[in-house]
Amino acid sequence: MDLTAHPAPPRRLLGVWAHPDDEAYLSAALMGRVTDAGGSVTVVTASRGECGTSDRERYGTPEFGAIREVELRASLAELGVSDVRILGLPDGELPEADAEAQAGAVADVIAEVDPDLVVTFGPDGMTWHPDHRAVSAWTTRAWEVTGRRGDLLYGTMTDEFARSHAALHERIGLFDDWGPGHPATTPRAELTLECVLTPAELARKRRALARHATQTEGIAGLFGEETYLEWIDQEAFRRPTHAELLAGAVR
Repeated sequence: MDLTAHPAPPRRLLGVWAHPDDEAYLSAALMGRVTDAGGSVTVVTASRGECGTSDRERYGTPEFGAIREVELRASLAELGVSDVRILGLPDGELPEADAEAQAGAVADVIAEVDPDLVVTFGPDGMTWHPDHRAVSAWTTRAWEVTGRRGDLLYGTMTDEFARSHAALHERIGLFDDWGPGHPATTPRAELTLECVLTPAELARKRRALARHATQTEGIAGLFGEETYLEWIDQEAFRRPTHAELLAGAVR
């Protein structure tokens, strides 16, 4: 269902992500709709993304992490979001973190913010990235222990989106490093929430992503602007399955 069919966007939105730019790619339009309607948005980011570079001199350094934090805050400012929480965990090492402690940290934010809607990765992490999958587990656990406040939705991509961009994904090796070589997808009929971006929303999302310059300039140039805009023009979410919730409850 498209969010435009809902009476109103959530009043209090919480997004929990692994790295700076996850939030913009997966939920920029959703965040913008909440702030446009006078609601509040809180973003939790587990790491500063200090390993998000091929530059050997900057890779994994606190200095590069600081750059990415500045980019994150500037990107969110484009969307009217100022409540940013950074857990400060090492990029690329989230599965090694104390899962109960991190679920507790997310639970503390849920208890404080009392969100109507929590969005994060599904257990597949969309790209099978281990950091993404760890954050999904923490957030699901936190939502459970805080009494399932509001709705919990997982970011996903539709079957149609994956098919239409399959050649592009193969060319850039998006799923090669961590998973089975293909994305986990959801049929459009099984989505809980889909944001169909207006031209103005797409332009704002592009501006927000441009603020993540260390991450987006290269990929946008590789894709070409027209293809890049088509690639970011979808935000889709699904509910957890019973099995996923059960797995999260017993971790």
